[in-house]
Amino acid sequence: AGVAGSYHACVVLGNGSVQCWGLNNFGQLGNGGAANSSIPVGVSGINSAVSLALGQNHTCALLRSGAMQCWGAGNQGQLGNASFANSAAPVEVSGAGLWSSVAAGMGHTCAVLVGGTVQCWGGNGDGQLGNGSIAKSAFPVAVAGVNTAVAVAAGQTHSCAVLRSGVVQCWGANTSGQLGT
Repeated sequence: AGVAGSYHACVVLGNGSVQCWGLNNFGQLGNGGAANSSIPVGVSGINSAVSLALGQNHTCALLRSGAMQCWGAGNQGQLGNASFANSAAPVEVSGAGLWSSVAAGMGHTCAVLVGGTVQCWGGNGDGQLGNGSIAKSAFPVAVAGVNTAVAVAAGQTHSCAVLRSGVVQCWGANTSGQLGT
């Protein structure tokens, strides 16, 4: 399945490898370099991806094992590896547990853990991490009050989760009514 970010795109191939193309100024193509590419380039070390999430300048891959790796811009902590550094190659998202889905916003990432809780990391100026704070985080933090999620979505600076009951809960920026309240 193919996914597009702001200025880059990626696809998971049938063998679980990932290829990306487009802007690469933060390493968001994951090939270890910083040169833009108009043709698909292979992401270093990914061979069991099942889904992808692309933010403005970062990329995350959910692996068959339930682990997650991210690469590209890390200035907001959106790679989830307890660092605010960029990475042109995939890095493991910190924390315990198995991930079941992932979504990326402009500078933040959210994911559902097997069992239904949601954790987010990265930029948080509008509360898009859902932890009652506006401080950015370079490691996953729990979204308050969400424990039956089946899917997650991320906008520019807001996030939403679909619960088992079919209810949708959202948090973060609401300047245009995007939280649906």
